[in-house]
Amino acid sequence: MKKTLLISGLLVSCTSILISCGSTKAVQANPDEYTPAEPAVTESEETSATEGNSKTDESKNNSSKKQAKGKKQKNAFEDFFTFGNKDDYISYDQTTVYTREINGMVEKNANVVIRYDNYMAGFGSYNSATYYFVQFDQFNRAALAKAAEAYFSDFENKRLQRKGKKTDRAYGKISYRLDWGVLSSTTPNYGTGEGYCGYEFVKGSPYFVIFNYEFKNDYYERAGDATSKTSTYVKYYFTRSQLRQLLNLLSEETIIQQIYDNDPSYLSSPNASDEY
Repeated sequence: MKKTLLISGLLVSCTSILISCGSTKAVQANPDEYTPAEPAVTESEETSATEGNSKTDESKNNSSKKQAKGKKQKNAFEDFFTFGNKDDYISYDQTTVYTREINGMVEKNANVVIRYDNYMAGFGSYNSATYYFVQFDQFNRAALAKAAEAYFSDFENKRLQRKGKKTDRAYGKISYRLDWGVLSSTTPNYGTGEGYCGYEFVKGSPYFVIFNYEFKNDYYERAGDATSKTSTYVKYYFTRSQLRQLLNLLSEETIIQQIYDNDPSYLSSPNASDEY
């Protein structure tokens, strides 16, 4: 019996490691090159040249659309062992994001998703050893788009400050929901709070950032000390091409089409827009 339990534990651990490793991919979005309007102060970190040509990744909205109608059916085994979160989302495309790890900037795969229960939309990706779903309602998707446009303008017009204070919150607050856990299919923890939009230079290259301090974990009331009371500090980094792709995938037109493809009754629901 002990041997059986030991083997089962090892299998679960190996599965966790494999899935975590599989979330990291070879870098596809090269860091953005940025030439300031005036010569910047010379420092070893800031003057290191970013090699290679920056390539713009065009959005491929239809690359991995799912055309299944209605919610996906629960798998009993998965529902028992992983809280069955896969049927909570319409997962319809993929993009990439950066996280800052001990070994530097690492590009991660990100699944673009829509929640079935309230149609919040966003992305899911590993950040360090935890998988997070970052989800925005319609109002805050518009706030994200507005912050992104301000960043694009500041970039093009040479207004980004390498030494500016608190530039990572330059474009203000943004509200969203976090769901998190050890695996992408095991994210029972959740909470809603405020984060920030801004930018940050890393080794001479600027990145748009979304980050938040601790979010209260609403799942703690059910699970108690089996989980934590709050989330950890979370920060995601985006090149301009990654940010443009995310905005395209989270456009209202794309979201409405995805909802309808998966739930044809949506257009007759109270959430649907009026037709005239």
